Amino acid sequence: MVYEDLDQYVALLEQLYIFEGIAQEQLTEIAGLFERVDVNRGERIFDEGVEGEDFYIIYSGRVLITKTEGDHQRVLAILSEGDYFGEEALINNRPRSASVTALEKTVLLSLNKENFESVLKFFPLVRRHLSKTAESRYLARKEKFEWLGKDELIYLVTRKHEAFLLVSLILPIIIGVGSVPVAGLSILASTAFLKAVALFFGLGGICIALVWGIWKWVDWSNDYYMVTSQRVVRLERVVGIYSSRREAPLANVLTVNVFSSQLGRILNYGDVEVRTYTGGIYMKNLAQPYLLEAYVRGYQERAVQRQEKAELKANQEALHRRMATADGNDEVDRTNQPIPNKEQPQNLEKNNQPPHFLELIKTLFTVRYEQGGAIVYRKHWLVLLKKTWKPTVTFLMLIVLTGIVSWRLISQQPALLSGLNWAVVLFMSYVITFAWWVYHFLDWSNDIYKITPEQILDIERKPLGNEEKKSASLDSILSLEHSRNGILQLIFNYGDVIVNIGQSQFTFRGVNNPDQVHQDVADYMEARQRKKRETHIIQERRRMVDWLDIYHQEAEKFDS
Repeated sequence: MVYEDLDQYVALLEQLYIFEGIAQEQLTEIAGLFERVDVNRGERIFDEGVEGEDFYIIYSGRVLITKTEGDHQRVLAILSEGDYFGEEALINNRPRSASVTALEKTVLLSLNKENFESVLKFFPLVRRHLSKTAESRYLARKEKFEWLGKDELIYLVTRKHEAFLLVSLILPIIIGVGSVPVAGLSILASTAFLKAVALFFGLGGICIALVWGIWKWVDWSNDYYMVTSQRVVRLERVVGIYSSRREAPLANVLTVNVFSSQLGRILNYGDVEVRTYTGGIYMKNLAQPYLLEAYVRGYQERAVQRQEKAELKANQEALHRRMATADGNDEVDRTNQPIPNKEQPQNLEKNNQPPHFLELIKTLFTVRYEQGGAIVYRKHWLVLLKKTWKPTVTFLMLIVLTGIVSWRLISQQPALLSGLNWAVVLFMSYVITFAWWVYHFLDWSNDIYKITPEQILDIERKPLGNEEKKSASLDSILSLEHSRNGILQLIFNYGDVIVNIGQSQFTFRGVNNPDQVHQDVADYMEARQRKKRETHIIQERRRMVDWLDIYHQEAEKFDS
C-alpha cells in the first residue's frame, strides 16, 4: 500500500454501499489492507476456473467480465470505477466463475484471501452485502436478462418473500392431501363403477394439485426486483400470459419508501415504493425490503456522479477532436481506448432473436409482451372468452356427441347413420367449429395497442378483412388516465386507458392491469423527453466547441 494515497482509497471505500456504517477509523484500517495493482490494457486479471485468491475494487479504468459458453465467450458485464469483483469465489470457496480482462489502463485495489476473510469476520454486515451480491450475480448469469445494457451491472436481485409462496401453496397441498384417501377408496370399493369414480377423482385431484403447485412456484420464481448500476427494475412474468418490466433510472429517483407490518418486520418482508417525477414503482411483499432501499439510496448518488462524469468526458473528447482537427492532426490518441472483444460474436443480439414463427407461438395468448424496444398489448383474456365462448361450447358438445356415437356404435345400437357417415359429419363439424374459433381468436389477437419510443399505435385488423391503424407522437400527449368499471374489471384487474392528444383521444380498451399500461406510457414519455434533453446537450456541446474554435481562429488572427 502506498500510504500517501490512503486518503483517496478511504474516500473510495466510503462511496461503496458494502462498507456502509463502518466508522472512519475502521475504514482507514481496512483501506490499509488493500494493495494497489496497475493493469495494462488487454491484460488478463484472472481466468475462469482458477482458484480465487484476491478480492478487487476498481480505483480507475474498466474491466470486461466474460464466461465461456461452448466455443465462444459470453460478455457478462463491463465494470468501471467503484465496482468490485472476485467476491463469489472467496465467499463460496470455489473456482472463479468467469474471466476478467482490463479494457484500458486500470488501477485495482486488491485484498488477499486472508485479509478478506478477516474483514468478513469482524464486519458481518460486509459479509451479508457481498453474499447478496454474489447470489445476485449468479442469478443474473443463470437467467440471462437480455434487456440489460452493455455497461449495466446488476447489484441486487431479490424476490417476493418465501412466506407468500408457502401461503399460495396451501390450497394445492390441501387438495393433494385430500385426494390421496379418495384414490385409496378405489381399493375398498365394492363395485367396478365406484372404483373407477374414486380412482378418477383421487388421481385427478392429485394431478391438479401437483400442476397447480408447480404453476404457483414458477409464478413466484419469475418475479424479480432488481437494482442495477443504472436503474431500479420490477420484472413480473406469468408464463405464456403476461410479461411486465417497470423501471426507474437511479438518477431520477426522488424518494424510496418502505411499508412493513409487525409480522413483516419479524419475517423481514414488506413493500417498497420508488418514486420518480412521472410516477413510481411499487414492489409488494418482497424479501429484505430495507436492503433494497439501502441499495437504491447507496447507488443513486453514484449514478448521478457517473452521469456527470460521462457528460464531462464527452465534452472533453469533443473539444479534443476539434482541436486535433484544427491543428491538422487527423489521428487521435487511442492508446487508452477500450479494446474490442474479438471473441464475442459481432451479431450476438441478432443471433439471439428467435425466428418469427417461434415468436408468434411464444406470444400466442400473451396480453402484454415486448418486441424490438416496443410494448404490445392485447385485450384481456376475458374479452377473448367473450368472443370465443360459442365455438368453445359447440366444440365441447361435439366431443360429447362423439362419445355418445362411439358408444352406440361399439355396443351395436342404432345410431341413425353408419360409422363412416358419422365420421365424415363429425370431422366436418370439427373443422368448421375450429375455423369459427380461430376466426374469433385472430379477431382478438389482431386488435393490439402498441407503444414505441416515438409514438403510440391503435391497430384493429379483421381476419380476411380491413385494417384500421391510428398513431400519434408521444410528444403530443397531454394527459393520461385509466379506469376499471364494474365488479368484473375490479376483480380481474382490467379496464381502459385513455390517452388525451389535443382534441382527440386514444382509448386502450379492455387491457390487463390498466395501471401498468398507464405507467408504461408515462415511462416511454419520460424516456422520450430524456432523449430530447440528451440531443439538446449534444447540440449545445457542438455549439460550445464551435465557439471555442471561432475564438481560437480569431485569437490567431489577433496575434498575427
